[in-house]
Amino acid sequence: MDVQDDAGLRADQVTAAVPPVASGPPAGRPGGSPAGQGRLFMDAHQTYADTDELPAVPRWTPRPPGRAHRWLRVAVVAVALAVLVSAGALGLVKSGVLKTGSSGTTTSVAGGHPTAPSPTTPVAMETSTGSSTATYTVGYPIYSVTVSTTTGRSWVSVAALGQKPQFAGIVAPASSQKVILLGPSTVEVGAGGTTVTVAIGARTATLTPPSAPFTYQFVVASRS
Repeated sequence: MDVQDDAGLRADQVTAAVPPVASGPPAGRPGGSPAGQGRLFMDAHQTYADTDELPAVPRWTPRPPGRAHRWLRVAVVAVALAVLVSAGALGLVKSGVLKTGSSGTTTSVAGGHPTAPSPTTPVAMETSTGSSTATYTVGYPIYSVTVSTTTGRSWVSVAALGQKPQFAGIVAPASSQKVILLGPSTVEVGAGGTTVTVAIGARTATLTPPSAPFTYQFVVASRS
């Protein structure tokens, strides 16, 4: 009896033992054969394991919003903005920042100040004076003060009451310094030969310090 060692089988003998797989369409289809390329098993189900290819799947793309949707969004945003503006204006009216007349239009700012001073409003009236200070009452809460020098320079300080000076420094000869003020203020002049001009609109009142240094106190006339 001849015994053949398995280890002695040649490569061509092993390859010949595996039957070739016929190529072509699957069985049961036109031109089909018992087995087709691209299959791992001899069954009726198609596989893709040996082709490295995936079946084509249609990709979903979102449809852009139509014109009606865009207009709807614009309308919603416009309504929201209108509501916010109305709420802000109502809050300002309730808090007293804005006041409205009978027609509903804004006529003045909080505090009862008119939009423009009356032509008969006095610019500055002296209420008290001393050797180095004087107090004047101005007829409108918004006014300007201009300090002018002649042949000499002068140290000048202009400040709203209780605030840091809006201007504090040396004014050169034959020059001036103008400051716009709101409410009470203090003006200090350090040398003679200067003038202090108070202006409300186009009307002015010029004051000449009787001595140096000199301090002016300006207060606002009360309004009924």
